This record gives sequence, structure tokens and C-alpha cells, in this order.
Amino acid sequence: MTKLSPIKNIIFDFGGVIYDIDHQRSKDAFIRLGLNDFDKLYAHTVQTKLFEDFETGKITPNAFRSSIAGQVSEKLSYAEIDAAWNALLLGFKKERLDLLLEIKKHYRLYLLSNTNQIHYKSYMNELKMQNRYELFHKLFERLYFSHQVGLRKPDAKIFEFVLHDSQLRAEETLFIDDFDVNIAAAKQCGLQSLYLKPGQTLLDLFSTDGILSRF
Repeated sequence: MTKLSPIKNIIFDFGGVIYDIDHQRSKDAFIRLGLNDFDKLYAHTVQTKLFEDFETGKITPNAFRSSIAGQVSEKLSYAEIDAAWNALLLGFKKERLDLLLEIKKHYRLYLLSNTNQIHYKSYMNELKMQNRYELFHKLFERLYFSHQVGLRKPDAKIFEFVLHDSQLRAEETLFIDDFDVNIAAAKQCGLQSLYLKPGQTLLDLFSTDGILSRF
């Protein structure tokens, strides 16, 4: 049996791991706006080119909004589209941020998220309103958002980019995500990985003093 290297670095997914989300809420919101097949366009497990392009920064927020508006018969405002799109964002839990402060005492922390400019603006504004913006950024040595780097999970290139950009050794780096396809891709790139199962939170993976307890 191969002995695993000690973990020195941890790369966290964002939505579903650090930040609470619920895709059903956006689906329901778009159905109320008249987009009845939203789940065929966007879900946790499948996305069309529109959403992939938006999450890799290939199209602007207005291009995204215009495309969504063009798929319903009634005229929608960009504000209505943003509200429905952001409905899945549930917020930060204080105890999770507190735990990250403890984890940081023992490991080098990084964040890797599939996201887009509309969602990014929303949760960064949330942090500012809570006076946690600077605290959040100090938790991580680097923040990697798909719409900023032009790559998204589960593409192996984004894991390779993070490892190279932050000069990390894959075998000493743990990746935590709530999507099994991303976990499989990370393992293919040589990272140690932990799948955050439905119903689990980071509090189930770490002790209260920030040490990995389930690995």
C-alpha cells in the first residue's frame, strides 16, 4: 500500500463547501419568470455552452443576461434575471469562517471555484456588508475563480494551473469539493482529494482546532 505524503496545502471549493448554495432556488425563480427548461440549461452536473462560457469569462454579464432574456416570451429586466440567478446564493456561515481561521494555523490554504461575474459580485458585496471582506481574503494565499483564470473544473488544466502558479506539490496538496466529478479530475492530476458528501460540512472533516480528522 502506497503511503500518502503529509498534507501541507489545502485547496477548497467555494460553493457547497465554504459558501451555502441551493441550485433548486434559482431553478424555481427562473420557472416563475417563464424559463421552464432551466434545469436542462444549468444544473450542478450539466451545463450548456452558455454557462460554461460565462464561468470561464468568455462572455460578459450583459451577454449572459441577453441570452437568458431571449429564451422567454415575456420581456425580462436584467435586474429580474440577476435576482433569479443569485437566488441559489444562501450565504456564509460564521462557524465555517471561524473554522477556516483555525485550519490556516496548520495548512496553507487556497480556493478554487467555478463561478461567474454576477455571483462573484454578489458574495463579495456580502462579505463587505458583513465587514469580512479583508478577513476572507487573508484566509487564502491565492483565490482562483474560473471566470478570472479562463478555466473551470473538471478540466485538468485548471488544477495544473493552480499547482504551477502557487508552486505546490500535488502529493502534498489536498483538494476538497462537493462534486465527485471534480474530485476524480483532481486525483488524475495527482492531488489528494476529499469528497464532501451531501449532508456533510467542513465541521465533519476537521477538529475544532483545525486539524484534518477525516482523511
